Amino acid sequence: MDRRALLGSLAAALTATACSPDRRSGAAPSVRVPAPRTPSAAPSGSAPAHGGRPARAAAWRSLGGGLDGWLVLPGDADYATARQLYNTRFDGLRPAAVAYTEGLEDIRECLRFARAHRIPVAVRNGGHSYGGWSSGDGRLIIDVSPLDSVTPDGRDAAEVGAGARIIDLYRGLDRVGRTVPAGSCASVGVTGLTLGGGHGVTSRAYGLTCDNLTAATIVTAEGRVREVSAEREPGLFWALRGAGGGNFGVVTALRFRTHPAPEVIVGYLSWPWSRAAAVLTAWQRWAPDLPDEIWSGCHLAAGPGGEPTLSVAALSLGTESGLRDAVDRLADRAGASATSVSLRPRPHLDAMLGYAGCGGLAAEQCALPGALPGRSRSGVLPRETYASASGFFDRELPAAGVRALITAAERFTRLPAGRAEGAIQLTALGGAVNRVDPRATAFVHRRSRVLAQYTAAWAAGTAGRPERAWLRGTHAALRGWASGAAYQNYPDAELRDWRRAYYGPATARLARLKARYDPERVFDFPQAL
Repeated sequence: MDRRALLGSLAAALTATACSPDRRSGAAPSVRVPAPRTPSAAPSGSAPAHGGRPARAAAWRSLGGGLDGWLVLPGDADYATARQLYNTRFDGLRPAAVAYTEGLEDIRECLRFARAHRIPVAVRNGGHSYGGWSSGDGRLIIDVSPLDSVTPDGRDAAEVGAGARIIDLYRGLDRVGRTVPAGSCASVGVTGLTLGGGHGVTSRAYGLTCDNLTAATIVTAEGRVREVSAEREPGLFWALRGAGGGNFGVVTALRFRTHPAPEVIVGYLSWPWSRAAAVLTAWQRWAPDLPDEIWSGCHLAAGPGGEPTLSVAALSLGTESGLRDAVDRLADRAGASATSVSLRPRPHLDAMLGYAGCGGLAAEQCALPGALPGRSRSGVLPRETYASASGFFDRELPAAGVRALITAAERFTRLPAGRAEGAIQLTALGGAVNRVDPRATAFVHRRSRVLAQYTAAWAAGTAGRPERAWLRGTHAALRGWASGAAYQNYPDAELRDWRRAYYGPATARLARLKARYDPERVFDFPQAL
């Protein structure tokens, strides 16, 4: 969900994976301006992760001088920007250094350095980790943003660098009329999205992003470069399709199966809040059973004061008449026609840009501003401040569950006045997503009808206590009807039994693979395997 307009925009309503709640899409190709290879300053001493000698200034200078990319350290002019994640909640984190890596050898050198000096590492692409785990105090961030190539390969495949953002992926493949199902937030990294599953507006037709991964290159903790696929190291390949980012190593390249990117029909409908119960009841029975070529999301949003809003978004890879018939059936089930209806054809890339909040922007504008990799000097996309939680629903909500959704949205309107918004995004699953055997990948949530994302956004620089309390209350209020599972790409630091929630029956196998490929837990964070 895109917080660009604080979740309230059409894009936020339609997006299955947005920047705020879910709208992970991708940023425009980065404008890279080389920084000094040797940092102007180095930390006097970085505390080791598990004891051992700290890295001194000379060691940091040696690391920076040996990279083909460059190292940014505290005291450097770029450090304040380099340490930022997308979510301003994590602006207090102070990593020991940020290494912008240009290739395999840079990554191997960073891992050697981290192990020698017992420095904890974090792996970063888009910096959208909901838990802030692509950074951390005292960590060496291995940032793969410079590796942002997207190269179509033949008719139905593409090689993608680990630093590519979702918007890079869409743009790079659209020139040959192809696509990969992915998210809807311009600056989200393709790699992180893929490793945790990855869903978007074409997933019911084409599957999850991870379902379309056919091979990957990864550097594991000991510095070994591994080419993995269904034939080569199939256990690790299985894990890379759903276990989440930063668990097994640093992915440097991805190979995807691609699909046609035809003109699409984009639909948007809204009803008065008084019809919310009828529309929600009808939508949850209608959306997961639509033909595969049609995706839909239902969006509830509220701000302090006023009345909540309810909207339904739809995208079809089929015909306009087919989508019109489908939304007519929704209106019939709801017992009321929508007060606002928009159905129109759009070029595939235009639709993806619209969901990403980049409609009408030039390529170089659809990025965070700045000169570092992953940014653009002409970028206009803002960072956001939010927290989120998720839940999968295997069955339809009863009347009491629908009422709980409505009550939650109405409760947000009673929060203190301010620049804030609460949103509940319901995304229809089914189709190609659910035809995959739950055991085939580490993404096990193949029996659910709907994924819910609850998001609270507030003004940067404030604690957001009322909004976060609303978020916790909403998540708790719906928990009784949910399956107990949660989406690993929306990590929730407050989940107690997060292994079961994210991985279910895959947990034990993932633990064995973690012990095999990262026995010293070089890749570690609060919810690491």
